[in-house]
Amino acid sequence: MNCFYCGGNTQDSVTSHTVTLKNCVVIVKDVPCTRCAQCGEVFFNDEITDKLEKIVETFRKTKTEIAVVSYTA
Repeated sequence: MNCFYCGGNTQDSVTSHTVTLKNCVVIVKDVPCTRCAQCGEVFFNDEITDKLEKIVETFRKTKTEIAVVSYTA
């Protein structure tokens, strides 16, 4: 696959994904992704995106200010 932004080559990788909610910052570590070797842009497939949304949703109503979780957990 080529990068949608710069046309560079992409490769499988892992990244951290950070979401800032109204009451909490959620950091998900070790998220599988496809990363552009040229510009560094990160892409997630639909399955990964769905799981990330579920992980983040679990913290939406918590009283935790910062949550750091592993994608595989």
